[in-house]
Amino acid sequence: MLAPLSGCFGEDEAGPVVAVLTPSEAMPTTATRGQYLTLNFTSTVDWTVSRSPGVFFMDEFGVLRDDVNFTLPASATGVTMLVLDSERESIDLAVTAGDQSWNATLALEESAELMLVDGRRAYDTIDMLTSSYNNRWCASASIHEGGAAYEAAAEAMAENMRGYGFDFVEVTRYEDDPDQLNVVGYNWGRTNPDEYIVIGGHFDIAYAFTPPSGGTNEGANDDTSGSTVSLEMAQALAKMEFDHTVVAALWACEEEGLLGSRAYVAHLPENVSVKAYMNFDMVSLNYPITPLTEPIVGPGGEIFAPTKYDWDISIAGANQTNMDRMMAWVGETIEDDLAYTPTEGNPINWQIAESCASDHCSFFSAGYPTFNFFSPGGDISFWQEWHSPSDTLEFMTAKAGGQTGMESGFNSLVWSSLDLFIRVDNADDFYGNWYNEAGEA
Repeated sequence: MLAPLSGCFGEDEAGPVVAVLTPSEAMPTTATRGQYLTLNFTSTVDWTVSRSPGVFFMDEFGVLRDDVNFTLPASATGVTMLVLDSERESIDLAVTAGDQSWNATLALEESAELMLVDGRRAYDTIDMLTSSYNNRWCASASIHEGGAAYEAAAEAMAENMRGYGFDFVEVTRYEDDPDQLNVVGYNWGRTNPDEYIVIGGHFDIAYAFTPPSGGTNEGANDDTSGSTVSLEMAQALAKMEFDHTVVAALWACEEEGLLGSRAYVAHLPENVSVKAYMNFDMVSLNYPITPLTEPIVGPGGEIFAPTKYDWDISIAGANQTNMDRMMAWVGETIEDDLAYTPTEGNPINWQIAESCASDHCSFFSAGYPTFNFFSPGGDISFWQEWHSPSDTLEFMTAKAGGQTGMESGFNSLVWSSLDLFIRVDNADDFYGNWYNEAGEA
């Protein structure tokens, strides 16, 4: 008779789990700029990590997250994060599990190794491009050698991109527009492969006799610099995981009317949309390069006056709500995550503004959100280099005060761009003007 009742008098039900949070024995006191950092804990309950600006978490799929508070299951034994290469002195981290907590302020150290994206590697790239792949004149121009040098450079960069690890790389050869040899690499998105986040700069340069200054052989600033930034971003983005598809591009024939990027947008598959596009054009002289105080001598013996080195980020292609959101992202990136301190000599400005002076126009004209990065070195420098034989790497490096200066300018640009790229990838309900009020394409 007692057998049926045995369950009633059996073992007591388990009580609530007591929270115990245990950090590993060797917890760091410093973190390295531009590198990944892993902290190891064991916890008997789910645990949450809170961060200060300057850090992004990595989830279980390897995707970077911009959450300020990041919760992990009790089964997780570590958290990995990317420490941004900022001007912050330290980052703050707090871990809580039930009533247990752990807090730390980690001092930031410079990275002796190359970082995830790095201005030093970018300078090597622009040096390579201006040494080995000059005269990149577009095939559809009327006055030059038919685009052979451009095509050879495009094929070489496609091979470089394949080496980065992209899922697919192509040199576009459209049947209805065969001169538009864009170099494009794809890293397919984990959950939204049909939504692209695109970065790019134009790979062609102004051919001989191009106004206003007669064309260029190197085009170091216009726009080998933008191609350099795109390639530096590409080498990192190809290896990373994202929710949306990464597209890294070098555009053809911008100097003849944005022809390469226009052809790309016109040939997008019907099921594909662009979540955002980031454009880089004339970006050799960025914050924190200190403008020169003395005139310098140009390649032809010209005397050039010093100028401020301003950096502009222009936003377009979305409704007012989403453009305000984009403006907020730029502010949080520049002021909080990276903690840049622009000066009168090298200001950083961001604004809502449309212009069709570069390839971002091809995207915002189709209703896609765009960020256009433009930093030619101030009005005086812009007119000195624009389509001019003086647009050489040697001259731009001199204006930057040397190689280290230009490396620092590239570095601020690639880190701010990567920060914004991660924010866009994380953003829900963020679309451009191609998306109607009913939530349909």
